[in-house]
Amino acid sequence: MRRSAVIFVLIFTLIIANICTGCGSSASDQGGGPAKTESGGSSDPAGKTDPSGKTGDAGKSDAAGKTGDASSIPDTNESAVTDWGTADSGNHKGAGDEDSSAKSGTASDFSQVLIDNDDLYFAIKSVRDNAALGYEWKVYVENRTDRNLMFSFEKVSVNGVMCDPFWAEVINAGKKGNCEITWMRDSLQEKQISDVTEVDFTLNVYNDDDYTEAALMHDPFTVYPLGEENAAAVVREPAAADHVLVDDDNCAVIITGYEPDNSWGYAMKLYLVNKTDHDMVFSIDNSSVNGIMCDPFWAEIVCAGKASYSTVLWDKSALSENDITEVKEISLPLRVYADENIADPYVNETFELTPGTVE
Repeated sequence: MRRSAVIFVLIFTLIIANICTGCGSSASDQGGGPAKTESGGSSDPAGKTDPSGKTGDAGKSDAAGKTGDASSIPDTNESAVTDWGTADSGNHKGAGDEDSSAKSGTASDFSQVLIDNDDLYFAIKSVRDNAALGYEWKVYVENRTDRNLMFSFEKVSVNGVMCDPFWAEVINAGKKGNCEITWMRDSLQEKQISDVTEVDFTLNVYNDDDYTEAALMHDPFTVYPLGEENAAAVVREPAAADHVLVDDDNCAVIITGYEPDNSWGYAMKLYLVNKTDHDMVFSIDNSSVNGIMCDPFWAEIVCAGKASYSTVLWDKSALSENDITEVKEISLPLRVYADENIADPYVNETFELTPGTVE
C-alpha cells in the first residue's frame, strides 16, 4: 500500500513538472516586449495611409491635363472658401480607367474639362437628370490668378431653347471649389425639354472687385451630355389657340395664350424664334392697356438660331393703380432688332390685341 502511494506521488509530481515547463515556454514566446519587424518591412510606423491608394505625396492631384480630358478632374469636395484638401467624390476615374467623357447615352456618366490654362480651370464633374430641383451639373473650378473672380453663364440655351439657370459664383484668388448649376424642373417642362442633349452658353469670368477691368473670359461653349450624335432640338408644334404676330425669314413672334389669373398680375405667353445668325432682342416699349399707359418693361434676348418661351407680365399693382380690373384691349409696340444694330430693326410695329378679361 505504501509502495503504491509513493508511485502515485511520483507520477503526480512528473505531471505537474511538465505542466509548469509548458507554461514557462509559452511565456517566453509571448514576452511583454514590443514585437520586432524587419527594417525592410511594409508596415507604416506612423500609421498613415494615402486615401487615394496611390504612392507619393498624399492630397495632390494632377490638374494639368489637356482640355477635354476628364481623367484630369481632381477628386475633391472642398468648398471654395476653405483651404485645399481632397475627398473622393466617387465620380472621378483614374488614368487607367475608361474615359467617362467618351461615353454617350447616360448623362450620369458624363464629365468634361472645358478650360485648363494658366489662369483658369473649369470642369463638369458629373450630371444628375433627377436632382432635387431639376437637372444639375456638378462643376469644379480653380482660380489660378491673384484676383477674386466672378464666374457666370450668359445666353444659355438647352436643346435649342433659351433656358437660363441663373448661375454665378465667386472664387477667391488662388482658391478652388465645387459648384452646382441647376436648371429648374418646372422651367424645363414648360419648354418641353425632357432629355438634355445640348447646352450652349457663354462663360463670363471677370474681376469681382473691379467691374471696369476687361473680362478674363467671355467665350461660347457647347456641351453634349449624351453625345453629339444624340443632340436634338425642341420642335414646337403649332396650336389652334396660337396668335401669330410675326413669321418671316428673320423671326417669329407667336402669342400662345393669356393668364389673367397669374399670381403676379396679367400674363401673356409668347413663343419667339430667331432665324438669323445674329443674336436678337425682342422688346415692348410704351404699351397701353384699355387706353391707359401701362408698360410691362419686357425685353428678351434670343441667341442666333434659337427659340424662346417667354412671359410678358403686367404687374398686379400697376393694373390696380390704374383701376384696371378687366383687360379689354392691349396696344403692343413690338421691336425686334439685332443685338449689335438697334438702329435697323427687323420688326417695328404696334399690334392691337383684344385678349379677354382679368379675374
